[in-house]
Parts: sequence; structure tokens; C-alpha cells
Amino acid sequence: MPNSFKPLLWSFKWDAIDIEEDKEDIIVNVINEGTLDHWRWVIKIYGKDEIKRVLMSRLSSEFHPESRNLAEVIFGIPYFRRAR
Repeated sequence: MPNSFKPLLWSFKWDAIDIEEDKEDIIVNVINEGTLDHWRWVIKIYGKDEIKRVLMSRLSSEFHPESRNLAEVIFGIPYFRRAR
């Protein structure tokens, strides 16, 4: 993982991050706090369909409103979950 992700994943032990095992947390943090370069990397690694699947499985309240709106457009997300 690029070192530029360290500030986004500050709560993780950096050397223990597994890009498959921690995929959902990585995606959520990038959507909320990442730059365009972070978004490009995540799209390259996971693909738009997998990102869309992850985002649609999460609560809408997990995302900043502006990040959620951009993700809806970029990934074609019809809805986010509203309740558990």
C-alpha cells in the first residue's frame, strides 16, 4: 500500500494492514477522506463493481454527505443502507 494512505488509516497498525482482509475499511476511509489519487488507487485495486458492492452494504451515516454524493455519481450507487 502506498505510504500516502497512512493518514487515512491512522487507526490501523500499518504493517498489519491486509488489502483484502481490510478492504471494506480501506474503501470507506478513502471515500470519506481520500484525494483523487487515493480514489484512483482503490478503483485500480478493487474495481468499481466491488467498491459499489461494499458501499451499498454500509450505512449512509458512515459517509460524509459530500463524499456519499460523489460516490453515488462515480460508482452508480442507487442507494445506501439507512438502517441496520
